[in-house]
Amino acid sequence: MNSQLLELIFLSEKRKDILLFLQEGPKTIGEINKCLNASAVAVLPQLKKLREDSLVFKIEDVYILSSLGIAVAGRMQAMVSLLNVFGNGYEYWANHAIECIPPSLRNRIGDLENCTFSEPPDRTHLFEPHREFVENLAISRRINGIASIFHPLYPSFFLTFAKKGADISLLVTRPVYERIIEEYRTEFREFLNFENACFYVCDEKIEFSHVVTDRFLSLSLPFSGGIFDHKQDVMCFDPIALQWGEDLFAYYRDRSEKITEI
Repeated sequence: MNSQLLELIFLSEKRKDILLFLQEGPKTIGEINKCLNASAVAVLPQLKKLREDSLVFKIEDVYILSSLGIAVAGRMQAMVSLLNVFGNGYEYWANHAIECIPPSLRNRIGDLENCTFSEPPDRTHLFEPHREFVENLAISRRINGIASIFHPLYPSFFLTFAKKGADISLLVTRPVYERIIEEYRTEFREFLNFENACFYVCDEKIEFSHVVTDRFLSLSLPFSGGIFDHKQDVMCFDPIALQWGEDLFAYYRDRSEKITEI
């Protein structure tokens, strides 16, 4: 988009909202007013500008996206979602290494636009799994997780979920795997014996940790300097965010070795 078109769309919240609303199909001025919660006096000048720039045309009393408008609005939603992600937690995203997320998933980070952030209740619980994470995990029936760091609670933690019948797939880096078989061989062997449990080891560099279930997504990113953030996790519950998490897991699963015995 050139600068004139960007200014036309993004310097007016009403024009942006009109274009996104018209993606649903032709709309009357009354429908547009209701959607924007605005009067015709406020909306008509914006529609006039969109018509002058050939993004919208009018047939009788109905406003419709032009071919150009369809193309522009289709790309806008991704940009709006991306801005919503960063706008809802700018300080977090600015200080964390989002570049460690694979490009194909980083390009879709707008799927996390309704994310929140979980934190430990106080500094005495700083290195423990967050309460919100544990509570949602306990009622999940399908669990896929990636771990780039080792936590001594996790071997017994996830073994418990396997015993309860949850479909669980875990993926770790090679260093994490080596520590597991060195210090938790018994628990790990028991985990592998469950038909509902799968385990993968990835030799690629992974700097984040994440869990996606049938209920929620949790993402733990390192700070920009590489230090792992034990305090804040990204939490999402929208279906589109869960699919993003599933695709992130699948990306590394396809690059990993499946472990079936030790």
